[in-house]
Amino acid sequence: MKKKSIFKASFEESLNLLEDEISGKYAEDLYQDALKKEEYRGTLKSYVWQIILTLIFVIGLNWWFLAVNSYFFYEPDKSEFTFPISKINFFPPWVFWLCLFMWFFLIIIGKGFNKQFILIYRGQFHLLVTYLLWMLVEVNLFFMTLTYESLEFWGMTIFIGSIFLFIFLMLRNRLFSLRQLMYGDNNNDAVKNDFIGKIVKAVMKYGGALVALYMLMKLFMPRFGEFKSEGFIFLQILGMWYLVTLVIVAFEIYLIFPYMLQGYYKWKYPEEYRDWEGKSVEEWYGKKYLKKHNIS
Repeated sequence: MKKKSIFKASFEESLNLLEDEISGKYAEDLYQDALKKEEYRGTLKSYVWQIILTLIFVIGLNWWFLAVNSYFFYEPDKSEFTFPISKINFFPPWVFWLCLFMWFFLIIIGKGFNKQFILIYRGQFHLLVTYLLWMLVEVNLFFMTLTYESLEFWGMTIFIGSIFLFIFLMLRNRLFSLRQLMYGDNNNDAVKNDFIGKIVKAVMKYGGALVALYMLMKLFMPRFGEFKSEGFIFLQILGMWYLVTLVIVAFEIYLIFPYMLQGYYKWKYPEEYRDWEGKSVEEWYGKKYLKKHNIS
C-alpha cells in the first residue's frame, strides 16, 4: 500500500501533530514564547536587537568558523599542530559569502509570507532552520579541512558516509512516527523504527550535554586531555565532529521539522486554524495585511 505524504493531511489529521510526545511540548513552548515577542515586532527596539544579534551570532559566529579554518590552513608554521592539516581547503571564503547571500535571499523571499499568523514561523525558519543548516555546513567543511590529511579519501568517504547513513535513518524514523501520529499508519517497520528512535533520543538527550561538559572542562582545565596520545586527540576531534553534527541534525529533524510542519498546515488551512485557536480576523491576519488587501 502506498504511504501517505505527511504534506497531504486534512485539517483534523494535522491537529495530531500537537500530540507528538517528542516535539509537542517543545513546539507549544516555542510558539507561546514567539507570540509574546510578536508584541514588539516593528518597534525600534526590536530592529536594533535584530541587527545586533544578526551581526554577532549569525554573521559573526559563521565568520569565526571561517577565520579559524583559514588560520589552520594558511598558518605557515604548522609544526605546532598535533597532526597534519589538509593540503585541500574545503572551506574557502567564497562558501561563507555564498551562504550569507542565500540566507539574505531567503529572507527577501520570505517577505511574501506576510500574514500575521505565519510571521512567527517565518522568523524562526530563518533562525532555527537556514541559519543552523548554514552553520552545520561550515562546521563540517572545517572538520574536513582539519582531518582529511589523516583520513585520506577513503577514510573521509567512510566517515562522512556513516554520518549520512545515520541522518537517513533518523529521517526515515521521523517520517514513520509522523505518519503514524497523523494517520494512524502502522507496518512491519515499527520495531525497527522504535529502536532507531531510542538511539536518537539518547543522542539528543545526552549528546549536547557531553559536548557542553567537554567544552567546560577545557575552559576551566585547559590541560584536560593533553596527556593523551596524538591518536587519541585525533579521535576526540572525530568524535566531536560526529556528535555536533548529529545533535544539530537530530534537533532539526525531531523538534524543528514537526514544528515547521505545523506552520505549513496553518498556511494551508488558515480559517480552520483561526477558528480552532479562537482568533479574530485582525489578530490572525494582522492589520497591515487586511489593509493592503482591502479586507474588512
